[in-house]
Parts: sequence; structure tokens; C-alpha cells
Amino acid sequence: MIWLEAADGRCGAKAAQLGRLLRTGFHVPAGFVVVDALGDDSWAGELEAALRQLGPGPFAVRSSAMCEDGPEASYAGQLDTTLGVTTPREVADAVRSCAASGNTLRALAYAARRGHPRHPRHPTAERSDPRPVPASVPVIVQLLVPADVSGVLFTRHPVTGGDAVIIEGARGLGDQVVEGRVRPQRWAVSDHVVSAPAPAPGSDGEMVLTAGQVLDIARTGRRVEAELGGPQDVEWALADGVLWVLQARPITTTGLLGSPATPDARTSGAAVRLLVRGTGSSPGSAAGPAQVIDGLDDFDRFRPGDVLVCRATSPAWTPLLARAAAVVTEVGGILSHTAIVAREFGIPAVTGVSDATTALSNGERVIVDGTDGTVSTAVHSPGRTITEEDQ
Repeated sequence: MIWLEAADGRCGAKAAQLGRLLRTGFHVPAGFVVVDALGDDSWAGELEAALRQLGPGPFAVRSSAMCEDGPEASYAGQLDTTLGVTTPREVADAVRSCAASGNTLRALAYAARRGHPRHPRHPTAERSDPRPVPASVPVIVQLLVPADVSGVLFTRHPVTGGDAVIIEGARGLGDQVVEGRVRPQRWAVSDHVVSAPAPAPGSDGEMVLTAGQVLDIARTGRRVEAELGGPQDVEWALADGVLWVLQARPITTTGLLGSPATPDARTSGAAVRLLVRGTGSSPGSAAGPAQVIDGLDDFDRFRPGDVLVCRATSPAWTPLLARAAAVVTEVGGILSHTAIVAREFGIPAVTGVSDATTALSNGERVIVDGTDGTVSTAVHSPGRTITEEDQ
């Protein structure tokens, strides 16, 4: 067990980066790292005293795997996080679950789609085992920040590559923002100027942050960028006027930012009809049959090359994203885990399409433009038949 202020490379990238920020004066919630929860049980005897030292809780339990939060792979949402645990037994159970989460189907699907190994083979693995058994994932235990408002910021625009700080936030804990379960409010800060789009459909229009708070969050993002080097993806929380940094990692798709989008599915000249519009969240354009997926029971009918249409995704949906031509969601923002993983997978994504699951039909061939945030379909012109190649 290592206290967060002393965290280094042994503790995984997330903990090491938080430890560095803590040592340089950023507000980072106090905590400790259980380096090998599955291979060494000595931490269990120290847990209750360590929790007393942290305070009464509640606590957040988060992964800090060697393979995640790096410049090439974020593993965004692929490993376990448990928020709000209070008792030593609850914390211990969450730590063990998190430590084992590197070998889940979602993590395996993510690693396979990214085309690189997740971890070295565990020394106890049988040679005939086709799957690499991961070493125990290091786990962070921290005080849970009772956030008034929380969210994510990127120090570059994730779709255009523009040199602006993009901020998304919502009231309460940040898990709803990163998991794409809400339509967050969004701001862009460039040259100390704040801009924000119109409120999301169905919202009351009340801004959850003042312009001054937005500027403070943007300045903190730039300070994190200067400390860690390179464009950063930062989770933040505001509680009683204090701005907390909950996570900082490199933006994994910086090499693609500002580069030409994938070939546009409409370049054949076929006429198109707009079906729905949302927020472009992963650049490029792709075509395929829409599949409206309501839950796990629908997974079997999803085929490689289908366009995933849903209200929101969860980490369990990663195997679908790994096979999808594109993704369209009703909620979620451009900084959500779904959007991050779509960009890493190189597939277009459109988020915040309020009526996607009712406006789009199963099997309907659609064209998803993740740069402009549109979903269209090709239409017949007089005397001309639209072929599959046109789409």
C-alpha cells in the first residue's frame, strides 16, 4: 500500500500522474494505492487503519492499470470504478473487483481492437491459455469529492484539433458525464474568451457554471498540461468553491487531430436526406445499416459494419463498438468515454441525438458524419438507382 503523494510508476499511470499533481500543489483528493490486491493480501490488514486516516468517507475506488491512461491507449471506462463505498468491507470488495477487471470481455475487446497487448502474461498462466492473464491491476482508494458540479476538460478540441480548452459539466458527480448518461453543458475557452452553445434540448437552460468558474477550470487544465506535458484529458469537480483534479491523462488521439477525415460516404454524388442531427464527436463519415440496441439482449443481432444506435452505451458495450462502422447516441457529450473510444477506434460518432432510437429504423442504411454531427440516408434520383457503393 502506497500513499498517493508518494505514487510512482509502480502504481500505474493514473496514480503516478495524480501523485505528481498532488506534490506540485494541485487539489487532488487524498488517497492510497493498493499495488497488488490479488497477489499480496498484506494490504487487507492495513485497510481499516488507512481508511480511518483518510476520514469518514465515502470513498472512490478506481483502477490505475499499467496499460491505461497512456499516450496511445486510454482504456476509458474499460476497467472498474466504484463510487460511494463507506465501510472497510465494501472498500475491500471494490478493490478486489477493480484489481481483477483487466480480464473482462470489455477490456479484451478494447485491447484487440486497438491491436496491442494489454499486459505481459501473468507468470502463473498456463501456456495453452489463449488469453493473457493480467497481473493484478493497481487500485486507487480516495476520498469521494461531494461535487456540486463536475465533468471533463480537454486542452485541445477533440474533433477539430483546435487549440482551445473544451469543458463539459453537469450537476453532481462526474460519472454521469464520463459515462455519457446525460447531455452535459459545454464551453470552449480560447484566448480567455468563453463561448457556450445553446442549452441542450429539454434542459431548463440554467448554466451550471459561471463564466468565472469556466475560466478557472480552463486555467487549471492549462496548468496540468504544463506540468505533465502535452494535451491533457482532465476530470474535475467543484465542491464548496474548491476545484479538484480527479484524473489527468494524455489525449490519445492528438496525432489525428486536425488531420483529414476518413473518406466521406457521400462523395459519389448521390443525393442525401438528413434524418437527425446531434453533436459531431468523432470525425469522419461512414455508412451502414442502423441497428437500434436497447440492451444486452439485443447484442446477438449486431453484425460487423452495423451502425450502433442507442440511448447511451456502457463499458459492457465495447465489443459492439469494436465491430461498429459508426455510433449514434441520444445522450452523452464529446468528452464521454463512448466518444473517446470511438475516436481511438477511428469510427465516426454523433452524440446528443435526442430521438435517435425512434427516428432511425433497424436495417435502414444511414450515413453518419461524425464531423458535422449528422445522420442521413441516400435518396433515389429520377432515372438512377442508388447502389450500396453510393452509400
